Amino acid sequence: MTKVGKQDKPVRKIVKRAGKVQAQDNTPSAKPASVDVLKSDADGPLPADESVEQRRLRRAQEIVNGFDLPPRTKLFAVEYSRDMNGTQAAIRAGYAKASAAVEASRLLINANVKQAIDAVMNDRIEQGIFDGDMVISRWVEISQANPNSLTQYRRVNCRYCWGEGHRYQFTPAEMEDAKLALFDSNAKRVLDELPELEWDDKGGLGFVGNRDPHPECPECWGEGVGRPFFTDTRKLGRESLPLYAGVKQTKDGLEIQMHNQTDALDKLARHFGLYKDKLADAVEKSYTREALEERFAGAMQRAQERQRQVDEERGMVVNG
Repeated sequence: MTKVGKQDKPVRKIVKRAGKVQAQDNTPSAKPASVDVLKSDADGPLPADESVEQRRLRRAQEIVNGFDLPPRTKLFAVEYSRDMNGTQAAIRAGYAKASAAVEASRLLINANVKQAIDAVMNDRIEQGIFDGDMVISRWVEISQANPNSLTQYRRVNCRYCWGEGHRYQFTPAEMEDAKLALFDSNAKRVLDELPELEWDDKGGLGFVGNRDPHPECPECWGEGVGRPFFTDTRKLGRESLPLYAGVKQTKDGLEIQMHNQTDALDKLARHFGLYKDKLADAVEKSYTREALEERFAGAMQRAQERQRQVDEERGMVVNG
């Protein structure tokens, strides 16, 4: 999980600006809106009565400012961190009400915007100021994410699967290199007074590395060869993004890191009181496994309903 270092710069106060912030990006339908802005250090000492909400927004602004985003997009990211309501965040950031839901959906699938929002949320987790509903929503997202959409182990065709007569199949560059190697070899053989070797096309051109194995290949017996596959993390969707925790360089290469789904389920179970301590177990022994499973299913259904409501508020519901 990416850690956001605490800044040593003097704290700045969020105040209400009487005017309105003009739209800064290229959306023609955007309208200006009254928003919170940062008071500079030169404006004088900070009031001692800064609210918790103001401190959160100020901290969010400091983090988001570290990302290369247009001014209004930064404002959207800060506003979204308030209540994770995409539509309302877009309106507060100055987008037209009629298109706010569409703009929110567009922004929330942008990789840079997601990274900025995640940085704010991760910072709040570390400081222990994460809203309860947001925590539960995050746990549900992690527990239900699909690991196979982030990283896979694929069985793909071998070099003989689709070659003519199940012989070795080339890519165009490989065939050109093989012909050059044959030319060099024959030049040496001429000097040694040896007969030249003839070119063999073998299985011909057309090898595609991610093609499925041929079920009747005599070389791999239809099993193909194993290959690890990692999704381009800039294009992660909702089904995989909650799991993604970064990339780590190891002595064996790159390692995709993921949040622990079992840990997320455990936290949800504890939150909904599905575990019993020893004292409760001594008092009540009538809790069968079936009853526990039924209670857990009900709790998960409620959590999923809460997640659906959050999705609707974010304007991210997908039909079907």
